[in-house]
Amino acid sequence: MKTKNLIQLVVWLTLCQLPGILGMQYVFSNMTWYRTLMHPVFTPPEALFGIVWSILYLTLGVSAFLTFKDKLHTRALLLFVLQLVLNACWTPVFFGAHSLFGALILIIAMLIALVFLCKACYPINRAAAWLLMPYGLWLLFATYLTAANWWLN
Repeated sequence: MKTKNLIQLVVWLTLCQLPGILGMQYVFSNMTWYRTLMHPVFTPPEALFGIVWSILYLTLGVSAFLTFKDKLHTRALLLFVLQLVLNACWTPVFFGAHSLFGALILIIAMLIALVFLCKACYPINRAAAWLLMPYGLWLLFATYLTAANWWLN
């Protein structure tokens, strides 16, 4: 791999980890509140969330690298940034503000933005678009969890 590509990959991997890193403070400081909520069936163990999100942020970073390694595509770039911003906002809204409905609206927006992101990436690099699928599947599951938490609480 060329040095330029390696630097780009590291930048994208780092950038895509930011939502998780920025959100950790809200999660850790609000776990007592989270544990008081009634949770839906199929809620995974707490430890699984960090592992899954770390992997998904890596796949987002690789997808972004593959999409932009040869050329910066404005529409796809805006959608990647939008996806990361929405993702970064979800944790402070859910855990920080304790706004279950606000978090539900955000995650639905994330799903919609992801559909457009996949459509933008597919003609540029099919592998990049396919790498977004695990993220999309987890977002669907996270939407179920968010909606159920809102409904139950």
